Amino acid sequence: MFVDTHCHPYFDHFDADRDEVIKRAFNAGVEKMIVVGCDIETNRKSLELAEKYDFMFPTLGVHPTECDNLTDEEIEFIRANSAKIVGIGEMGMDYHHNKFSKEIQEETFRKQIRLANEFDLPCVVHSRNAAEDTLRILLDEKAKKAVFHCYSYDYEFAKKVWTAGYYTSFSGVVTYDNAKDVQEAAAKGPLDLFLIETDCPFLPPASIRGKRNDMSYVKEVAEKIAELRKMDLLACSEAISRNSFRIFKLDK
Repeated sequence: MFVDTHCHPYFDHFDADRDEVIKRAFNAGVEKMIVVGCDIETNRKSLELAEKYDFMFPTLGVHPTECDNLTDEEIEFIRANSAKIVGIGEMGMDYHHNKFSKEIQEETFRKQIRLANEFDLPCVVHSRNAAEDTLRILLDEKAKKAVFHCYSYDYEFAKKVWTAGYYTSFSGVVTYDNAKDVQEAAAKGPLDLFLIETDCPFLPPASIRGKRNDMSYVKEVAEKIAELRKMDLLACSEAISRNSFRIFKLDK
């Protein structure tokens, strides 16, 4: 069994065949999927998909490129649905797009970390070109649980993440030949703090690079990690699935 801990099947990339893609992934062994919200609209779509499929679990949050979506009303909406969700996010810091200032991003990030702590939920963290600031803010707010989604930094920074007790989630990026830093982290890090994801429809693995990604391809992420660690795929995927169940409380 595989758990895709970060997917976006509500995007219009899937409008023509969404149900077929979801069912195909489930039948291929992806038995749990975390559907991650990014803004006001996708938060509602995440909840809708989770209501339709009992193997889908939603998170609600506001991406750092959508900071203006974290209104007081949206915070109350997240609070009102806290019992239905398994995480807060996608939240974090993004210095690549810089749609909002660092100060606004940080304020938005801190508010969501506090929400996650309030409900004992993991922070689903987006971090791009902002490694040290992202971790600093999480530690400053004493975030109880956090997942660095689509981990893209190097092994040295990953050690700081793991030392804090936070998780690194690996995506199709780990399958790219030029992603040596990410591969080193996947090869050397503590398996009990690993998750896997697709971030679909984005970041397809090397085998379909340039095409639409979907949840079924999380298996290729697991295969690459098993290869890097010289492990049996079944043992590797079972260990990572246990991590997913633990942090997101999927068996509650």
